[in-house]
Amino acid sequence: MMKKFKRAEDKKLYSNFISLSFLHAANLILPLITFPYMVRTLGIEIYGLVIFAQAFISYFSIIAEYGFNFSGTREISLTKNNIEELTTAYNSIMTVRFILVIICFVVMAIIVFSFEKFSIHWELYFLTFGMVIGTMLFPTWFFQGMEKMKYITILSVSSKAIFTISIFVFVKSPSDYLLVPLLNSAGYIFVGIISIIIINVNFNIPFKIQKSINVWRHLIDGYYIFISTISTNLYTTTTTVVLGLVTNTTMVGYYAIAEKALRIIVAIFSPFTQTIYPHIIQLAKNSFEDTVIFLRRILNFTILISVFIWIIGFIFAEPLFHLLFSQNVNHSILIFRILSPLIIILPIASILFNVVLLPFKMDKYFSRIYMTGAILNLFVLGILLFVFKLSTVGAAISLLICEFTITIYAAIVIQRNNIKVFTFYK
Repeated sequence: MMKKFKRAEDKKLYSNFISLSFLHAANLILPLITFPYMVRTLGIEIYGLVIFAQAFISYFSIIAEYGFNFSGTREISLTKNNIEELTTAYNSIMTVRFILVIICFVVMAIIVFSFEKFSIHWELYFLTFGMVIGTMLFPTWFFQGMEKMKYITILSVSSKAIFTISIFVFVKSPSDYLLVPLLNSAGYIFVGIISIIIINVNFNIPFKIQKSINVWRHLIDGYYIFISTISTNLYTTTTTVVLGLVTNTTMVGYYAIAEKALRIIVAIFSPFTQTIYPHIIQLAKNSFEDTVIFLRRILNFTILISVFIWIIGFIFAEPLFHLLFSQNVNHSILIFRILSPLIIILPIASILFNVVLLPFKMDKYFSRIYMTGAILNLFVLGILLFVFKLSTVGAAISLLICEFTITIYAAIVIQRNNIKVFTFYK
């Protein structure tokens, strides 16, 4: 009986991994098609402006998300066998997100019309905000918690494929830059609406606004993860925003090209963490020792693969960048090489935070570590930008120092809590 159960679990895990691998293959391939095209068509300056708007609006995405991609996944995973509790959890989280989006829109509008740097391109920010609405409507946390990754794959890939085709059809010159956020937001919102219909029809869970007591409970439960995601944003997105405020959109463009290329490479590892996360939650309930052994294997495999990819990326960065962007992107190549150790660091950090700290309910450490990283990044970034005048190079160095520090911090916390995923550290 136990062997049969284990085979069923392995089959489910494999199916989810295949679904997420396909999704992330699309997330790698489709941006590789549109990303260079947009840089060539819009030019580095206008592309930098579009990225600056996305970075600014991402603050509101983080607030509207409120960490539910992790805390929501955990709750859905634990309540999926009880339809009443599952329905309450789903609707409570959706209600919280809906309220937060309304608040975010009002705040965004006030900021945009209060400062000239934003108001001269107000249409860009309002169109980009559609991504926040779409993110709110698309409950990836529900499908992850239910371990039904195929829905995420089908919906996300369909949306991205339509966006990719639309970019090539409609964006022909720098003057078409507003179509980029319009098409992107339309795709997000469409997928969100379809996903709500699927949950209503296939899972028999209609959306209903919940009582305030359920809303407050989820706000409290998700607090630590929310603080950690805000903190993460402070040393990733804030770097782009600060560059845009103190330099210009051309510098943002150079930096964004390098960081985007790096993030696409690192995204290769996302299927591991997203697939393993709900599995680890269930495994940790049954056997602590088996969980630790499993985590060690995943970490060792991740380190091996990431080191290999880093070597390839560092060596071939120059010819690949010139091939893809056909512009003078030597500055972006320099930034990419400075950031390239993150190809090793970020996958390890993702496992430590999302697959160890969260399933073992160490949320308070999660937020504490990220807050430390955010403060460190602002301090180092300020010194490198304003004292040493290093601009984009300073931004890259600051991000690298910050990510390395919080990864070491997380590893120490995990080991000291007797979760010995690193056998060389006692």
